[in-house]
Amino acid sequence: MGLTQEKPKTTFHPLYFLFAFIMWLLVIGWLAVIFSLSAESADVSTLRSQDLMEKIADLFHVTVNEEIVRNCAHIFEFTVLSVFTYIAMFATNHVKTGEKPSASGRLDKIKNDNEVYISVSLWITALSAAADEYHQIFVAGRSSSLFDVFLDFSGAVVIMLIIRIVISIYLYVKNRKSAIGMITENSNVEEV
Repeated sequence: MGLTQEKPKTTFHPLYFLFAFIMWLLVIGWLAVIFSLSAESADVSTLRSQDLMEKIADLFHVTVNEEIVRNCAHIFEFTVLSVFTYIAMFATNHVKTGEKPSASGRLDKIKNDNEVYISVSLWITALSAAADEYHQIFVAGRSSSLFDVFLDFSGAVVIMLIIRIVISIYLYVKNRKSAIGMITENSNVEEV
């Protein structure tokens, strides 16, 4: 009787499941948007860029080079993909949870999980960017460029660094608060 260990009871969270499902659908849908834009011929892509340049000129009264618009579009597409993937990983990881760890253990878990989310997001983004450029080889009038893969990946790296910094600041503040709480608890015990 006393020798058996009880497994921690895990609970299923249907809202996280629904949220994770929706986020993975968004990831897949966004990938479909990226690949459909890559499947456009060079003429259609140029018209789309010129239309966007006209809208920018009307809205901000600034003329923008087509190359800048295209580069910003590359960065935007894959930055959004990396954010969607990060959120989908977060939601998927929280579908099933077990016993709550201690406060310091919970902070370590957040840090470790965050590293995994960032890594997976960057890998998915890098592979998608490479596949996207490879796909463009077969589209009429389009070409493939290693520079475009770099642009695609650079936006994802920047947003993941921002997320990493925000999470690090959050963990630092939480650690400071728990350390201050432990110091005040110890001082109250010594006074008694």
